[in-house]
Amino acid sequence: MKKQILTIAVAISSLQFFAQDVKVRESNESFSNGGHNSLSVTLYVTDVNMVEKEWKSKMKDFGYDKSSEKSNEYFFDNVVMKDLGNNTMDVFSKVTEQKGEKSVTLTAAFDLGGAYLSSSEHKDKFEYVKKMMHDFAVKISKEELDDQIKAAGKALSNLQDKQAGLEKDNKGLADDITNYNSKIKKANEQIEQNKKDIETKKGEVAAQQKVVEGIKAKKESIK
Repeated sequence: MKKQILTIAVAISSLQFFAQDVKVRESNESFSNGGHNSLSVTLYVTDVNMVEKEWKSKMKDFGYDKSSEKSNEYFFDNVVMKDLGNNTMDVFSKVTEQKGEKSVTLTAAFDLGGAYLSSSEHKDKFEYVKKMMHDFAVKISKEELDDQIKAAGKALSNLQDKQAGLEKDNKGLADDITNYNSKIKKANEQIEQNKKDIETKKGEVAAQQKVVEGIKAKKESIK
């Protein structure tokens, strides 16, 4: 029961957080090779490892020559985003858990070859990558909620089954009480009738006693 309540509470809490719009922010962030213009987005999930895995899969879909990981920083060499042409880019990224907000932040810097992607210098490419990161965050956040909906729905179904069982038990007990009350009523009526019958029998017994005594007296009178 406690586990079911906790599951529902977590789902409600996540829905409250997800009520916020998913926004991609541009800022200068620090990476192992220095500070770079970057894009950051908040995912309304709590599993950092899952986000890292999904982000690696997203980069694999684009295609790259090699990747490496260092101090929770993920580097993808020569990524090709076909929609932007055949030019390659290096992607530096990191995933950070925001425990107080029950969310995860994905931050990525895109080295286009001498310059890092920015809204001021690469407007079209920037908008494409911004949308890509926005759609990625929305997709993962919704998938997380789908899992929570499934778990919460299962907990709801279990609670409904238990409620139905309790209602069935109560109906059975109520029916028992009705039957018992009916039997008690009949027994009380029978007791009252028996009292009357007892008084009648007492009279019959007394009368019969007199008959017996009369016969005995008649017998004794014969000499």
